[in-house]
Amino acid sequence: MDKDIVQVILEREPSIKNPILIEGFPGIGLVGNIASQYIVNELKMTYLGAMSSKYFPPLAVLLGGVVNMPVRIYEDANLGILILTADVPVHPLASYDIGKEIVSWAESINAKEMVCLAGITVMSDEHRVFGAVSKKELLEKIKDMTEIFELGTITGITGSIMNECRIRNLPAICLLGETASAEPDPRAAIAAIETLNRIYGLGVSTAKLAEQAQQIEVQMAQLAQQMRAAQPEEQPKMAKEFPMYG
Repeated sequence: MDKDIVQVILEREPSIKNPILIEGFPGIGLVGNIASQYIVNELKMTYLGAMSSKYFPPLAVLLGGVVNMPVRIYEDANLGILILTADVPVHPLASYDIGKEIVSWAESINAKEMVCLAGITVMSDEHRVFGAVSKKELLEKIKDMTEIFELGTITGITGSIMNECRIRNLPAICLLGETASAEPDPRAAIAAIETLNRIYGLGVSTAKLAEQAQQIEVQMAQLAQQMRAAQPEEQPKMAKEFPMYG
């Protein structure tokens, strides 16, 4: 690994010999971030350490008044998984270098497979999950568990990681939770977690996240109603004063 780009600061070494490494960075609908952090909490995973980089946004995440590293690594030895979860996005210009170093670290711990969790914007409320793989042989593993992402692009840090896994012949699966907007979408995260459950037998209950999703939806609806109520009644006249053409 290039320590000028990424430093891995571990409080304890992974106890799993050939783990599955699951990553969840913020992106469309915050699907990867919500799903990965929820799994960590639900499984009460063990904190191993963090990743640090000069390319991460300059901020400290606080939890209960205590600094919490924004990119963290957790382990569940019984399930054979590690989770890399992040509270900060990676700038597109840094995605290539960061993605390359994440895959280098995965190789250094002898990860047998990587799973990338992310979102995809589709004008639908179905909350499907689309799957893509780094090598053709892996399609057999996911074809009955999710819809195959036949044609398109995966952008950002997730796309960089998938490319690097392809180059290094490290098996990798990308699960894209369908969301209709850029707003945080817990239901898309639920769909991604349930797909992970089917593929890897994790057995993570999504009941708590479903309750949170309902609360968020109620809050968003109330906010929208307040915004509509706050609009002046005379506002429609603006259309006559400033007509739009097109």
